[in-house]
This record gives sequence, C-alpha cells and structure tokens, in this order.
Amino acid sequence: MQKSYNTLLTIIEKLYPFLFILLSAITAFLCFRCLPIAAIDSWDEARHGISAYEMMKNHNYLINTYLDLPDYWNVKPPLSFLTIIAGFSIFGFNALGLRFFSALFYLITVLCTGLFAKRYGKLASLFTMALLTANYFPFKAHLVRAGDADSLYLLLFTLAMLSMLQIRKNQRWLLVCALCFSLAFLTKSFHAGIIAVIGLFFLLLTKQLHKLRPHIFAASIFCALFPILLWAILRFQYDGFTFFQKMYEADLAGRTAAGGLEGHGFPFSFYLSSIFFNFDYIYGYLSILVLLGIVCLWLCPLRASDTPMPLDEQTGILLWLFIPLLLFSLVSTKLMWYVYPCIIPLCLLAAIFLSYFFTSVKAPAVLSLLCLLTVSATTLSFTYQNYLDNVRGARSNDLQTFVIEQFDRQDEKAGATIYLDAYDPFLYANTTTWEQNMRLLAMMEGNLDCRDGGIEAFLSNDSTCLLILSIPFLQDHPALANYQILADNGQYLLLQK
Repeated sequence: MQKSYNTLLTIIEKLYPFLFILLSAITAFLCFRCLPIAAIDSWDEARHGISAYEMMKNHNYLINTYLDLPDYWNVKPPLSFLTIIAGFSIFGFNALGLRFFSALFYLITVLCTGLFAKRYGKLASLFTMALLTANYFPFKAHLVRAGDADSLYLLLFTLAMLSMLQIRKNQRWLLVCALCFSLAFLTKSFHAGIIAVIGLFFLLLTKQLHKLRPHIFAASIFCALFPILLWAILRFQYDGFTFFQKMYEADLAGRTAAGGLEGHGFPFSFYLSSIFFNFDYIYGYLSILVLLGIVCLWLCPLRASDTPMPLDEQTGILLWLFIPLLLFSLVSTKLMWYVYPCIIPLCLLAAIFLSYFFTSVKAPAVLSLLCLLTVSATTLSFTYQNYLDNVRGARSNDLQTFVIEQFDRQDEKAGATIYLDAYDPFLYANTTTWEQNMRLLAMMEGNLDCRDGGIEAFLSNDSTCLLILSIPFLQDHPALANYQILADNGQYLLLQK
C-alpha cells in the first residue's frame, strides 16, 4: 500500500502542469459563467456602476459622481471606478462590462496565490487553488461576481502580502508591497491601512526593519505615498478638503462609532461565528485544520528540515490571517467582505499543512490515502455547492428583465424620460422611486432619464415620456387608457405619452 500511495503522489507531481491548468479553468468557469445574468444589486454595485457611467459621460475620470453631483456617500478614490469604465469600454454598457474585471481580479488572485504556494510543494499549490474554488462567500456577495471595489482590493492586498513574504530573499520586494498598498488605498481608502499594520509588525518581528538598505527604505516610502499624494493634490483642486473629510467621517469615524454604521453593528464574535467556524461551508473545517497545524508547529517543534515553511513566512502568513480578523472584530461596523482578505491565508495555511501531512508525516499509507481522498472529495463537494448556489443559481428579476428586453441604446426610445410605478422584486414592494440598481440598468440599456413620482408625475408631464407600470395598477388609473402601450409581457406594461 505504501508503494501505491507513493506512486499516486509521484503521478500528482508529474501531472502538476495539467492539474494547475485544470484548476485555473475551473476557477475561471466559476468566475465568468453566467456573470451577466444575476440581477444588479443596489448600493455598492449599482452605486459604483452609476458613478463609472457618469464619469465616462462627463469625461471626468477623477471625480466620482452620483446623479451628476460629487458623491459624498461612496467616498472611495477612483481606481475601482476606472476598472468598471474599462469594462464598459470593452464590453459595452451591460452587466458583463460592470463585473468583468471583478471576476478577472479574483482569478488572478487565485493564480498568484497558487503559484506562490508551489514553494511549499506542488501538492500545496494545488490544494491552495482547490480550496479557493470552494471559497463560497466572495462568490455570493460583494466580490467575484459584483461590480464594486472589493475584488481589486483583495488582489492588491494579496499581492502586497505575497511580496512581503519575500522581503528576506530580496529587499526590493518591499517596493512592490508598498506600491500595492498605495493602489489598495486608491481602491478602498483607509481599509488599506491594514496592509501597513501587517507590514510594520512583520518587519519588526522578523527583524528585517533594521536590515533594510537606506535607498530601499526611501524608495518604499515613495512607492507607498507618491500615488496617494498625487491623487490627493488633484482631488483637492476640485473641492478642497470636503472629500477627505467625508472619507474620514465614513470610513474611520463612522465605522468605528458605537452601534455600527448604517445598522451593521455586531458583537466581537461575528466573523468567527459567521465565517471562520461556519461548518455549513468549508471555512469551519479549514479553521480547525489551521489551528491544529499551528499547535503542531508551536507545541511540538519540528526539525528545521521538516518545517513546512521558514519562521519568517510562518510569521507573515499568521499576521496576514489574524491582524485583519482582530482589528475588524474590534470595530463596531461588521460586514462579511471586510475580512475576505483573511480567507486567502486561511486557505494557504490549510493547503500547506495538508501537503505536509500527506508528503512528510510518517503515517500509515492507508490512513494517508483515506485522508487524501476525503479532503479531495470534501473540497469538490463544497466547490460544487458554490457552483450550484452562486453560478447556476444566478437569477435576474422580472422587472430588470423587462427593462433589458424593451430598451436598446440604438433604438428611438434611447434617451427618453421614464417613470416607474411597479412592483420591484428587489425591494419586495411597490415603488414609484428608481432604486440605484434599476437606475443603473435603465442608464446602461437605454441611456434613459429616470424620474421619480410614478403615475402622478407621468400624467403631469406635458412632454413625451414613458412609464413602466405593473398591470394590476392600470385599473386604478383610467386616464392611462388614453396612452399607447408599447410593450406588455403579462406582468409589466410600457406606456408612452
């Protein structure tokens, strides 16, 4: 049995290029399959999309706006908006253009992390990628398949950490780490401060700080600060300190205030219970595995030749995992996506420990083979669950589908004034107000001028305009019978005045 087990490991080693490509293809499939289908969400995704749309329309790629006014609610620097603009430029004004680069950034994150893990063995590399395909929550909300800032931020955070872990071998990696921090700040504002905190603790604990050559240290400070300062100077010329004040109030003062910003206040244990020890998904099992691995390393120190990773890399990855988790647990405002960057080192550490167990620990071959098959089957099961829920389960809603079907930027209705008085499945309610997601969709599909007020505002407008109406509402307003019905799908009407 031992010989058969060793043969299996040898085959996996030899097939590494093929398996790496296969896992890359699976990740790409999960990222891009059915990407345009899911309904657009309000708030971050729609808000980013509207700002990017208006920045393109106004040819102003520095100031994000909402309804053509500077946006002081979504107070993020412009980098993430620019990636959506790039998507619109390549794929047009649609959900694919809105989300394409978010999906691409996660794919790149998985590839880079998998390639980095190869230093701990080919099996560790493959496990890392496989576990990241089972990474359920980022596919569910706010990252892989959403057009907002978090996927780019995750990529930059990950690249900063991977660069940090290589400083001991070549100090120039600190420049890459510093540049990634700067770009992360230009993506998600003060959230990037976590990168600086981890980097500082890493340099101190590994005693790399006093070893830095002066020109490397100076160049790193330049890489970290110059892009931010350049943007700040350009932004200051537009509205002075207003935007920076709003950034501070929203991302620091607001999110650290007692009770949580916008009702998102939760207890200290929120992330531990909701993600890291959630056994409905893979995270609970990975957390137990990582804790067991840490105990093994700390309480039963292995010989240097047997240790799966150097001490400074152990330190760096553990800081990467625990510092964001601790700091965001201390902050009153808690949202799932705040700790998405912690999931990368969780998967990386779990993969390293698994690889070490399967290749180096002298366990009975039957036990090792059974564990290998169990881990592989479990990971595949969670990946399939991810596919069923977040890819195959992607759905639009009826109102958004109706708008997509009725409008085209090239037809005569493009640019029309339009009102809404209909049941919105996103809100589970009737509405006469354009929610952010519906407003973005109307702008993308037909460059429409969305007006609030519903039927009453439609009737009082003396100019040519359109109305989207739930069919049951028609009987309560006989005056609407005088207007032309342009479309009727059995649930919604499109009327023209």
